[in-house]
Amino acid sequence: RRVVNGLRILWVLVVLWHELGAFDWALRSCIWPDSQQAQSPSSRVARILVLADPQIPDKHSYSERGVFVSFLSQMMVDLNLRRSWHATFHRLQPDAVVVLGDMMDNGRKSMSTAEYENYHRRYRDIFKTYKRSVPTYFLPGNHDVGLGASASFSPEADSRYTSHFGPRNHYVSVGNHTLVFIDATALAEEDVLRAGKGHSFDSWPAVRYGPIEFVRQIAENHSGDSVVLFTHIPLARPQDASCGPLRERGTIRQGFGFGYQNTLMEGATIFLLDRLKPSLILSGDDHDYCDYQHILPSTNTSVREVTVKSFSMAMGVRRPGFQLLSLISTVPLEDSLNQVPVLPPLDTPCFLPDQIGIYLQVYFPLIVLSLVILLVCNISWSTQRGWGPKRHRSQTRLGYHELSRGMGDHRHSRSTDTHYEMDYPSSLPPPVSKPQNVDFGFTWWKGRWWTSVFCRFKRGVQRRRIPSLPYRSFHRHEASILCAITKDALDVSWPAVSAFVVAAWWAMQR
Repeated sequence: RRVVNGLRILWVLVVLWHELGAFDWALRSCIWPDSQQAQSPSSRVARILVLADPQIPDKHSYSERGVFVSFLSQMMVDLNLRRSWHATFHRLQPDAVVVLGDMMDNGRKSMSTAEYENYHRRYRDIFKTYKRSVPTYFLPGNHDVGLGASASFSPEADSRYTSHFGPRNHYVSVGNHTLVFIDATALAEEDVLRAGKGHSFDSWPAVRYGPIEFVRQIAENHSGDSVVLFTHIPLARPQDASCGPLRERGTIRQGFGFGYQNTLMEGATIFLLDRLKPSLILSGDDHDYCDYQHILPSTNTSVREVTVKSFSMAMGVRRPGFQLLSLISTVPLEDSLNQVPVLPPLDTPCFLPDQIGIYLQVYFPLIVLSLVILLVCNISWSTQRGWGPKRHRSQTRLGYHELSRGMGDHRHSRSTDTHYEMDYPSSLPPPVSKPQNVDFGFTWWKGRWWTSVFCRFKRGVQRRRIPSLPYRSFHRHEASILCAITKDALDVSWPAVSAFVVAAWWAMQR
């Protein structure tokens, strides 16, 4: 029982740590980039938390896995997103939040209004701001509004997005920094339309309320503030461009497919860089981290584009992540309301726990180790319990045979005494109750030679039957070990499962 109780305690501690404590521990070194900079008393800092591609799943996301596995996958992803968001939001306390698109995995899919409302309500419940007034800015992604034409895309996807998340193209000023949010999916579609009609960006009659018209308006009204460009689709770059050491695999390459485009085309990229002249570009969609330097055409200076990691464990990266953005401005005079931006904006990546690694590299090996420990202990216990009784049974069987042999000799001696008494009667008379010289025909065989032969034959048959007993006893012994291991495994597992359920319930209720 001490081994079982020890495994119980170990499992409960491991589950509670990896389901609750690991998220805060992973963020222990995640600090705002402005905290490492010397600041004057007149400095003003805006701290913005940037997320990308949470893509909360629905019942259509894993439909090929079956109803139960699809539901279980959705529940585990939601649980991971809740824990990640709770730890991130409460530890970092951002002033604003930016989501770079793909909020919902199937927001573009045809569904009823009630189904979409429930879907959106689930997203808002996961990424709630816990009664804090924190503004959140969204970008449309290809999973939110679609990219290209498809019968599976809802014709109401655009109106649903704008009514639930806000305008597709917009900008906001934060400390004299201008944050520009571009609808990259619409820009990619309009770029194809422009190129198909042979127009340049200067001569192209832009689509009304489209991204090209919006960029032109920003460029005309730009007052020289620092521009931070947010786009869901990354900008174009060479095919062999490096993404830096923080990327998990490969690089970003141009590509197209059903409802997606890996990067914007080169013409659209030059258009954005030339007109907006951003000091920093933040993009999403790729799910992995990438840090790349673009060259501004007009000034021949470089500008960084950071592709932010997906916030979800289900997007093909082992360690999800996000980006911290600090915008620092200074007020030169106490009576002045104008803030002078400090260039460039500061940013740093942060990474969340490897949830898949926790399942595969912590829980699974611990399951195997626990079963091995229970197997070894049960075999040891059964051997210790079985040796004493087996030896006792052997000694008992040996004593029985010796006793039988002794009783046979005694009976033989008694028959001899009887013959002696018959030949040489005692001087004392026999008791009255004892019949004298009465033979009913049943005692004539006693003491004959064939009786000893029969007894020896019987004992030989019993000896030949004995070797078959250990075979049946081995299978009974093996079955008892398996039953004991199963019982111990259940005894060990239920506290761990209970701890997991309690931790999950607590994460859902926060």
